[in-house]
Amino acid sequence: MMNIGTLKYFKEIVETQSISKVAQNSHISQSALSQIIQKLEAELGYKLLDRSNKGVHPTEMGKIVYKYSGTMLRIYQKMEDELYSRKQKLENVRINGYSSFINYSLPCILYKIKKKFPGYKFEVHSKSNEESFNDLSNEITDLAFVSEEPCDDGLNYDFIGKEKIVLAACKNNNIPETITVEDLMKYEFVTLDDSYPINKFLRKKFRDVNLKMDDLKVVFEVDSIGAAKSSITNNLGLSFLPYLSIKKELYEEEFKTIEIVDFSLDYDIYLASKKDSTHVESLNPIINYFVKSGTSEFC
Repeated sequence: MMNIGTLKYFKEIVETQSISKVAQNSHISQSALSQIIQKLEAELGYKLLDRSNKGVHPTEMGKIVYKYSGTMLRIYQKMEDELYSRKQKLENVRINGYSSFINYSLPCILYKIKKKFPGYKFEVHSKSNEESFNDLSNEITDLAFVSEEPCDDGLNYDFIGKEKIVLAACKNNNIPETITVEDLMKYEFVTLDDSYPINKFLRKKFRDVNLKMDDLKVVFEVDSIGAAKSSITNNLGLSFLPYLSIKKELYEEEFKTIEIVDFSLDYDIYLASKKDSTHVESLNPIINYFVKSGTSEFC
């Protein structure tokens, strides 16, 4: 039977491309670690690693084992966490959400929930919609805030409210306060990458008015809201961002928002959970609180 420690060693070897480094970091001999991997290969019946003077690389069969290793290790960690929580008489609740929601919308309401339900312990993870749906199905997470309805019949979902998206600009930018959607093509943009649900939402909105988001003059794409805000501060372009992420800059009059005529930018937020979760009963009070509060208690 596969040992979870062995799987962890294998994953680390693939990621570092070195048996010696993993052995050193794990404080065991290189020969002992090699024997552990050989035993794993014997148990599975496949060669998993190719060794050469250029390092260690997974075989085709090794790539399959590596693909599933992360999920298996996360499930094992969740089991350990749940056992510990039960021992400490805590209900451990893991929450996934897309990055902007986790960083800017969730903290205030989560603080209030913790005060109301002190017997619960909360862990928060930033994940894409797709990753969250997968984690829910595998019970790696308990709840997930997503920007689209799940297509999995094994998941429940509740409408929470809408996230307000705005077109943000540096206060010194000479763009008019109100423009048409066609006017967007005249200006330069800094956009978030596709790890944020904003892009998928915007592409649909542009298609609805027979335009293409790809026709925007994108100066560059960034992987964080912080980088987008820094670009706006330096007047390098406009950016579509969650309103809650720029409240401080708007209050301090560093940024301004631009109204687009007849072009709503708010999108839906859903709270998803697994129907047959092993502790669905203990999750219900938390779910009910989120649904009842909606977006009114977001930061």
